[in-house]
Formats: sequence, structure tokens, C-alpha cells
Amino acid sequence: MARGTPGSKRTHTVSVRLSDAERERWEAVRGESGRREMGAWVRAVVEDVLAGRAEGEVPGAEKGPAPLAPINQDTYDELCRIGANLNQLVRYTHQDGQLHPAVEAALFEVGNAALALRGIEPMRPTDPE
Repeated sequence: MARGTPGSKRTHTVSVRLSDAERERWEAVRGESGRREMGAWVRAVVEDVLAGRAEGEVPGAEKGPAPLAPINQDTYDELCRIGANLNQLVRYTHQDGQLHPAVEAALFEVGNAALALRGIEPMRPTDPE
């Protein structure tokens, strides 16, 4: 009995490291599928996922932060205010030839604005020691 796909030779190997718990789960589901070989089962599962995916969907894509909603007017206004402050600080730095003391505070504001956009609690400034 011939195995594989006629006219197609598989020459590439893919290996995956599994924890004990992952291997147990995979083996249990593979056993239920009726397939004897883990590799054949993995290939079938991957091919099933690829065949059933929606257009533009990337199976197994990394899960990162949720995409941001379109920017709103309040966020835009706040970023414009921060940008104007940074612009002034750079002008002062060039004028005085040294870093203006408010630069750190402005950078802190920018960082907190980015955190707020992601729904992360802003950092509190540390007290000078």
C-alpha cells in the first residue's frame, strides 16, 4: 500500500519541542483521530486549518495587544499639546546649549500617553532622591 501523495516526495522535516503536558494532549487527540503517526496527524491538522481559514487570516499568529481603535479627537489634541511642548523644549535646548530640565517630564508624558492609548495604567513620577 502506497503512502503519501502520489507524484509528490516530501523532502522537508519540521520538528517541534513539546512539554510533557503538550505531548499528552496531542497524543490523546491524535489517538481519537484514528491516525497512528504523530507527523501525519500534525500535517492533517495544519492542512485543515489552512483550508478553513478566512481570507487574510493568519493561522497561529502571535497574540499581541488588541489593535487600537481609530484615534479620537481628545487623544489627538493631547498628542498635539505634548508635541508642541517637546518642540519648545528642543528650541530651549538649542538656545541654551544644554538640556532643559523639563525634557524628562515631557518624555514622561509621552510615555504615559502611549501607555494610556493601550489601556495601561500610567506610571507615576518618582520623587527626586
